[in-house]
Amino acid sequence: MGPRTKKNKGIVEGLKTEWALFWETILGDEPSEPDPADPAKTSSKDPFVNGKLEQLSLEQIKVITKALSSDRKKLNQRLESLNKEIELNSAKLESLKLVGGEHEETYQKLNELSDLGQSLSEQLHKINDRLKSARQREDAIKKAAQAEMN
Repeated sequence: MGPRTKKNKGIVEGLKTEWALFWETILGDEPSEPDPADPAKTSSKDPFVNGKLEQLSLEQIKVITKALSSDRKKLNQRLESLNKEIELNSAKLESLKLVGGEHEETYQKLNELSDLGQSLSEQLHKINDRLKSARQREDAIKKAAQAEMN
């Protein structure tokens, strides 16, 4: 495993840690209510997992939406960078094959980059789903507030 792969895994782990701290800040230390039907909901403070998104205020939803948008932007930038690195390594692999050079290391690097790209794409999909849910909840709160005013 090369130094770039370790760096890439560090970025992913950093995002996970950042998210955990973010949720802790928003939700505080309030215990979640156990749900015997779903053990995953019992141990999670994440409102997208434990079903408590509906209980958050408009301001909390806005903070979450802003953080999700920021994370999505970071992941998109990382995916663009990763794509460029894959293209460079693909060109290198083709050159090595043409001249009969040893290409196993480059092939292995491409596999690692591809796996990382898959992981980042899955995270991006999850963020997009959460962002959609947060925006829907924000719209619902705004519509409810507007209905109360009328």
